[in-house]
Amino acid sequence: MDQSSNKPFDDNARLMLKTADGDFKAFDRLFQRYAPLLMRFFVMRGAGLDSAEDFVQKIFIHLWRQRKNYRPESSFETYLFSIARHILYKEIHQSHKIIEVISKIPAEFNGYSNKTLSQPEAEFYLKELNDALEAAKAKLTDEQMQALEIAQTPDRDLHKVLEELGWSKESYKSHLKRARRRMRELFYPFFLDEE
Repeated sequence: MDQSSNKPFDDNARLMLKTADGDFKAFDRLFQRYAPLLMRFFVMRGAGLDSAEDFVQKIFIHLWRQRKNYRPESSFETYLFSIARHILYKEIHQSHKIIEVISKIPAEFNGYSNKTLSQPEAEFYLKELNDALEAAKAKLTDEQMQALEIAQTPDRDLHKVLEELGWSKESYKSHLKRARRRMRELFYPFFLDEE
């Protein structure tokens, strides 16, 4: 028998197990304990304070939504920071996609060629672009946002996720189609020359 399975739960795992039973005070204690550490984790990896706060919120929203699936197979901290690394990876991946989209936009649509941008200008433009993306995402319905999140995590069991949400595959496809169309409508004007 594996010795680790005989290890008593640490305090954080106990709090998360209470959270799984719907104990919001236990959840709040985890938040108070780990939000500053997660902020530091993201900031030290180049995230701005606003982005780091958004990432921390995403982590705790994920923890709450998935609380009944928690299994203390490793330390709670390992579990939590694996979620943090996943979110960071997802954001980096999304940023690369945005850069790829920018590089394909003809200069006449944004008023100048991004090839002529200096490093500080490019970083500022990317921040503006990311802010526009976040503003667009904030205008989606909860269902549309969930559909986009599901589509961005192909390693998850789609059937199980849809079952948890009470969605059919058709309703998922419908929410995703509407979300993508809405994102295009909201996000595309950013690329147009404002003058």
